[in-house]
Amino acid sequence: MKEYKLIKQPGSTIRKDQDFEDLLNSYANSGWRVINILLHRGFLKAVLEREKSE
Repeated sequence: MKEYKLIKQPGSTIRKDQDFEDLLNSYANSGWRVINILLHRGFLKAVLEREKSE
């Protein structure tokens, strides 16, 4: 079974690309993988997926 998480780019869009990349990498280290990224009201949002631990 899978579980999902929605995260958004922190703060304003100025200098935040690296922050968002760092955030995605920290989730990747916990077993999450990005399955979709979208732009909503000026912020990037990512849908993450991983196998649910039981």
